[in-house]
Amino acid sequence: MTRLTKLYIKNFAIINEIEIDFKPGFTVITGETGAGKSIIINALNLTLGEQADISMIRSGAKNALIKCEIELDDSSYIEEFLVDNDIPLNGELIIKRKLYKAGHSKAWINGKKVNIGDLKIPGNHLIDLHGQHHHQALLNEDNHLPYLDSYGDYNELVEKVRQAWQKLINLVERKEILTEKHQTLQEKKDLWQFQYDEIEKVAPKEGEYEKLKREKSLLQNAEKIFRLASGLVSQLYESENSFYNNLDEAIDKLDELNDIQGEFGDYLEQLSDVKYLLQDLSTSLTDFSDSVDINPDRLESVNERLYSLEKLMKKYGETLEEVIAYKDKIEKELDKDEGLKFEIEKIDQKIDSAQKKYSQLALQLSEARRKWAKKFANELDQVLARLGIKGAQFEVKIEQKKSSEGYAMIEGESYLADENGIDQVRFLISTNPGEPLMPLTNIVSGGEVSRIMLAIKSILAEKDRIPILIFDEIDTGISGKVGRIVGEEVKKLSNSHQILCITHLGQIAGLGDDHLAVRKISTGNRNQTKIFRLNYEERINEIATLIGGRNITDSAKAQAQELLNQ
Repeated sequence: MTRLTKLYIKNFAIINEIEIDFKPGFTVITGETGAGKSIIINALNLTLGEQADISMIRSGAKNALIKCEIELDDSSYIEEFLVDNDIPLNGELIIKRKLYKAGHSKAWINGKKVNIGDLKIPGNHLIDLHGQHHHQALLNEDNHLPYLDSYGDYNELVEKVRQAWQKLINLVERKEILTEKHQTLQEKKDLWQFQYDEIEKVAPKEGEYEKLKREKSLLQNAEKIFRLASGLVSQLYESENSFYNNLDEAIDKLDELNDIQGEFGDYLEQLSDVKYLLQDLSTSLTDFSDSVDINPDRLESVNERLYSLEKLMKKYGETLEEVIAYKDKIEKELDKDEGLKFEIEKIDQKIDSAQKKYSQLALQLSEARRKWAKKFANELDQVLARLGIKGAQFEVKIEQKKSSEGYAMIEGESYLADENGIDQVRFLISTNPGEPLMPLTNIVSGGEVSRIMLAIKSILAEKDRIPILIFDEIDTGISGKVGRIVGEEVKKLSNSHQILCITHLGQIAGLGDDHLAVRKISTGNRNQTKIFRLNYEERINEIATLIGGRNITDSAKAQAQELLNQ
C-alpha cells in the first residue's frame, strides 16, 4: 500500500528539528492544545504545494526545511507524472520544501528541483487532508460529482461519455481549424480579386510604358522640334543662301577649275555626295516636322495613362511586364478550389452524429447518477447517524443548465456539457430535523465536515484511490460515546488506507495501531515541539489524561486500559 513513511521538519514555528517515522494502518496523534500537532500537519501541507507563510520560519533561523517520504506501491498516475517531468523513479517519492526569510521558497521531488505548483499533482492524488483548519475537499462542489461517480456502479458509462466527448471536441476543434483556414483563404481571395480587378481595369500591355514615354517626350517638345526642323530645312536646302545652293555654286566653280587642271575629280565626286546628302536630310527633316503633332489633349491623355501604369508598378512590380505576370499569377490562384467548403460541410455531418451519440450517452449517465444518488444519500444518512449526526438528511442534487452554447442536445434544447456529461452535482444537508436542505458550506461546522467526509470515505473505502487520509481534530463537538463510533469507522478505513488522526478523545486514541504524542518542551528561554512514539504503558497514561485530565486516577487508567484492550 502507498503510504507516508517519514516526515522531517526543521526550523518551522516552534519546531527546532523533529523526524517522524510513520507506520502503516491507523496512527493517532495526541497532545495538549498548543503543543504543535497542527503545526506538524501544516508543515506536511507545504510539501503538498500549499501556500507558504514566511513568518512560520523559526525565530533566529534563516530558513525552514520540510521533507516527507512516501513509499509508492501502485500509483501509475504518479509514475507517469515523474516520467513526464524527468524525475527519477525509484519506488518512492521524496518531497522537499525549503522556505527562506527573503520571502521565497524552493521545492524538490526525488532530488530534482520543481515548481511549487508541481507539488500539488502528487499531493492531490496521494494525501487527502480533512480538518477544521485545513483545505476541505468536501466543501468544494467541484468534487461532489467525482464522489458520486466513485460510488455508483456505472464506470463503463462514465468512460463512454468521456470518449464520446473527446471525439466530439476533436471534431469541433478540427472544424474551427478548417473554418479559420477557409476564412483566411477567403480573405486572401478577396484581396486577390481586388488586385486583379484593379490591374484588369487599367489593362496594361507589354512595351506600352516605354512607347508612351517616347510619345510623351515628343508631345512635350513638339513646338521646339518643329521650329528646329523647319529652320534646318531652310538653312540646308530651301533658302536662297542655303548650304545646298552655296554648295551647288561651289561645285560649278570647282568643275571649271578641274577642266583646266584636271586635278579635282575626286573632290567633285565627294561634294556631289554631300549635295545629295543635304537633299535627303532636308527631305527627312521635312517629313519629320510634318509628323510632329502639337496636341495638348493627347499629351494630357498620355500623362494620365502613364500615371495609371506607374501606380500599378508601384504596387505590383518594378516593370509593366512584372505587373502583367502578377495578374496572371493571382488569376490562377482565384481559379483554385481548395475544397475547404466541402470538407467543412462533411465535418458538420460528423459533428451532428457525434453530438447525438454524446447527448444520448450523457442522458443515460444522468439517469444512472440519479438512481445511485438516492442510494448514496440513504447510506450516508445511516452512517451519519452512527457518527452522531442524528436526524441528518442528506441529498445529492443533480441539475442541468441550458445554454445556447452547450454541446449536448436533448429534446431540442442545448445544455452545458463536458467530459463528465451534462450534470452539475451538489451535496445538500440538513443536520437538524425540520431545517431546510442547504449547501454544506452554509451550515456545517468543522467537526461535521470531518464526520461527513469520514462517512463518505467509509462508503467509498474500497473505491477511493487516495491512499493516505489525515483527519485533524475529527472529534470536534462530539461526545466520548460517539467518538468511539467515529474511531471505529476510521479503524475500518485503515484496512484500505493509511490514516493519521489528531484527536482529543481517548475513545478514538485507544483504537490506533500506533500512537504518537506531541509535547511542547521548554529549553532555556525557548519552547520547542517534540514528538514521541508511545509504548503500551505510555499509551495507558496518555489516554487516561485525555479522559480525566492531568490528574490521572486509577479509574481513568482502568478505562484507558479497557479502551486499548477492546
